Amino acid sequence: MFTWLAGLPLFGLSAQAAEVAGPATPDCRIASSWCVQQPPGPPGYVPDELLLTYDSSRPASAAEGLIDRFRLREKRNDVLASVGTAMVTAAIGKRDPVALSQLINRSSDVVEAAPSKLFYAMDAAAPASGGRERGGYPLGLTGIEAVHRLTKGAGVKIGMIDTPIDISHFALQNAKVQRLELVHPGNAKNQQHGTEVAGILVSQNPRIGIAPEASLLAVSAFSVDVNNPDVRSSNAGLVARAIDLCIREGVDVLNLSFAGGQDKLVDRMIRKAVDSGIIVIAAAGNEGPAAAPAYPAATLGVKAVTAVDRAEQVFRDANQGDYIDLAAPGVDILTTAPRSSFNVTTGTSMAAAHVTGVVALLLSMRRQGFDQGILEKTATDLGEQGRDRAFGYGLVNAARAINTMK
Repeated sequence: MFTWLAGLPLFGLSAQAAEVAGPATPDCRIASSWCVQQPPGPPGYVPDELLLTYDSSRPASAAEGLIDRFRLREKRNDVLASVGTAMVTAAIGKRDPVALSQLINRSSDVVEAAPSKLFYAMDAAAPASGGRERGGYPLGLTGIEAVHRLTKGAGVKIGMIDTPIDISHFALQNAKVQRLELVHPGNAKNQQHGTEVAGILVSQNPRIGIAPEASLLAVSAFSVDVNNPDVRSSNAGLVARAIDLCIREGVDVLNLSFAGGQDKLVDRMIRKAVDSGIIVIAAAGNEGPAAAPAYPAATLGVKAVTAVDRAEQVFRDANQGDYIDLAAPGVDILTTAPRSSFNVTTGTSMAAAHVTGVVALLLSMRRQGFDQGILEKTATDLGEQGRDRAFGYGLVNAARAINTMK
């Protein structure tokens, strides 16, 4: 087990951090559309910054002129090497990111400006049964116990983009874990969600880890909002950088247990991952059956996973929709938690990690000619006959899937 710190604290992200500009600000005197006129509730993007992207083969001056012209302040400059794109994160003060990006895009054919969309880790819900049913059912429900007689995921590299993890947890210490940090590791609260997801993926505890012999690249891109400790958020720039790292590090399967709105840059990075042969798994969302589709789960090429309980009933707060592909255990799940503890937790994040682990098991058995639709073809049909909006193709059946590969 080893750690690589790849860039420490950047900035806190908060969906509640929007500031309303006063009428006397210089920007408002130039154009009223530049002032933030934020409706009530979370804005869906970082309120005071833009992302500027352009072909990385062009000189830096491609963006410098726009930065000067529109009085932006460069916060950082990155290259998304896997897609040949330079990305500038720019502070804009109290102007409206949407209106300002539209204005910049009308004035340039080289640089594309966009608001820095917010994404949220699919924070675990309270145990649906009040914690009375402590944990070990997931491995039996999907046939993992039988599959472990054949493989535990050796030789497969899992990528995970989440909060930092407690890499010192004793149940992870024998795992092959590499940690890349784009945000500060923070305290136990900051590490909660990522540690729970990592445990399901590769924990050495035989009741928890789906693919305990796989290696894990844990990229930290989400952090706790200091003003709202129950929210763990990131933005499009950080998520894009994290996906770029996973592509360049050669992961085989990528777990995305977070959600937000659709974002052009993040979609592009996911398409690149899929085109590179990476199997991408994402949480369906915990906003309820009537919620809008959650991204990146609804992005083309991503396997969207919902959560079920031990009775194979769908999690009451899971998103539903035509984009749902698979179901997996995600209610009252025993997993690792910071400070070498354990927790029982619920949410589509946990279900997505379960499926990611199953994919790792299957890949360890067969790389060449791997059928990426095998889980859908072998799933146990639930709900309405055939694919439906609640369960997708049904409950993952790892034992049936691996039997078809023998």
